[in-house]
Amino acid sequence: MSLLTPFALLLGLLAVPIILMYMLRLRRQEMLVSSTLLWQQLLRDREANAPWQKLRRNWLLILQLLILAALVLALARPFLPVPSLVSGNVVVLLDASASMQATDVAPNRFEAAKAEVHQLINNLRGSDQMTLIKVGQTASVLAAASNDRSQLRQALDAVQPDPAAADWPAAFALAAGAAQGYEEAQILILSDGNLPADLPPLPVTAVYQPVGVSGENLAISALAIRDTPDGPQLFASVFNAGQNEQSVLLSIRLDGTLFDSRRLTIAAGETAVATWDLPTETAVIQANLSDNDSDHLPLDDVAWAVHDGSGSNRVLLITEGNLFLEQVYSVLPGLEPFRVAPGHPSLTDPDAEPFDLYVFDGAPLPTPLPDGNLFIINPQPGTDLYDSSGVFTNTVAIRLADSSLLQFVDWRNINIRQAQAVTAVWGQTLVEAEGGPLLLTGERDGRRLALLTFDVRHSDLPLQIAFPILMANITNWLNPGRAFETSASRQPGEPVTILPGAGATAVIITKPDGSQWRSDVGETAVLFNETDQIGIYEVTLPEGSRSRSGGRFAVNLFDTAEASIAPATALQLGQTSLAAATEDNIGQREFWPWLLGLALLILAIEWWVHHRPSLPWRRQQQSIN
Repeated sequence: MSLLTPFALLLGLLAVPIILMYMLRLRRQEMLVSSTLLWQQLLRDREANAPWQKLRRNWLLILQLLILAALVLALARPFLPVPSLVSGNVVVLLDASASMQATDVAPNRFEAAKAEVHQLINNLRGSDQMTLIKVGQTASVLAAASNDRSQLRQALDAVQPDPAAADWPAAFALAAGAAQGYEEAQILILSDGNLPADLPPLPVTAVYQPVGVSGENLAISALAIRDTPDGPQLFASVFNAGQNEQSVLLSIRLDGTLFDSRRLTIAAGETAVATWDLPTETAVIQANLSDNDSDHLPLDDVAWAVHDGSGSNRVLLITEGNLFLEQVYSVLPGLEPFRVAPGHPSLTDPDAEPFDLYVFDGAPLPTPLPDGNLFIINPQPGTDLYDSSGVFTNTVAIRLADSSLLQFVDWRNINIRQAQAVTAVWGQTLVEAEGGPLLLTGERDGRRLALLTFDVRHSDLPLQIAFPILMANITNWLNPGRAFETSASRQPGEPVTILPGAGATAVIITKPDGSQWRSDVGETAVLFNETDQIGIYEVTLPEGSRSRSGGRFAVNLFDTAEASIAPATALQLGQTSLAAATEDNIGQREFWPWLLGLALLILAIEWWVHHRPSLPWRRQQQSIN
């Protein structure tokens, strides 16, 4: 055993003043005697008051000297040399990918790797430094060039694995930068070996410590739903990433209720598929794998899919041809546009398939009106829905209503050649010019209506950034489409773009663990990138005092590379092959925490002895004094 700070032993000289204080302590004790025959005892009392006394046995003195000895030894930092994987200035790359959550080692690979790093922290020599780097979905430095064991342990205890593949190129770049400028620098890779094949070599000595013992795993590799003429159909595939044939139970739940279970037998390295016809009203589908003890990665045993039963909202454009409108409706999410010429027979055919929204662009309205919401652009006379009294040319906007439909729409630089002079008892004027209204909205006979009183082709509105915003706001108010694509599954970490539409003041997303994310609505689409949990995310769009559902989307692993959890016995980095590490280096196992704990224990005993005068040895001590 050796000492890191041997000069701390000089503090043991503090025992001298402690002993002197006990030798100089006055031990006078008043005594009542019944006879002068006891003068001899009184003489002894006078002797006890002499400055220097022979040191007698004293339990409190012994305990205090033991406390001092334990503290001095702790400050001297005794240690024993122990075998270690690395030594010197160490950069640790801790694999935090999805495969590190495999349970073939208890409790899982990631916790086993953290325990190995804890051991390395305990074995650090006095001059050694360690840099901790988490290799997860995003590589990050947990602790940089530190020899503070407490700081390193705290950073290590707080880290958690990610449900996604690891960004090894970024982690290698961080490790190379952290190792530069240090002598005896080493990089330790703690991983199950699921690294990309094209990684560059590292600039310093690299050591690989494999984690894991088994590669047996079954994974749900796909779960998708599509609409068919007979209703929605579900497709699922299960991948066997192990070396042995496996049998597993695949269960399907629809909106939380068990729908079907199937037993699948899958050969090693193969994929099994299954399909189901689902009820039309199905919203959320969950697939689970169970009844297989050889499956070591629970993370990919569950998957979700979302079915939007309403499908795309159908929009019918009644126009002679308007490229601006057709382009806008082709890019708005959740809408499926169709086009017909004015006067088309389907507009008055009672057996024709209805649409969710009708857009009349300079077209006369049919009688009866279609059963749906109407957006009328450049309204034509010949209907009792509104009154038309010609056209006006003084089209400069003089008043804008406080409406969510005009959110982020700037009318100051919009020039309009002429507009129809239209009035409607049901309409609220949102934009008014000197000659009359330019935009009206309202409700009549259970349908929503919007009137844009001019031909957009006879203005510069389509050339302004306000045009797509205005059209999206009006269309969303008339017939809200989806704020995002709900059917596609996202990978963990993949961002989601959300178009909240007119009226929405914020976007609230409830994550699978129940926590919520909120963002206020601005002039651009809302970008949500906290998809780091596997499961269902629910979007809510507040609109003033009420809220409406924005839909759901699913995040799944669906990564056969992460499902292949067989640990690698060696790594190939460029031209360098790294075999499994051996404990060829020398570390240091320090004992000062145990000595500090011993000192605290003896201190507690000393306090107890001091406050228990009735103990036998205390009575004996008093009689001696």
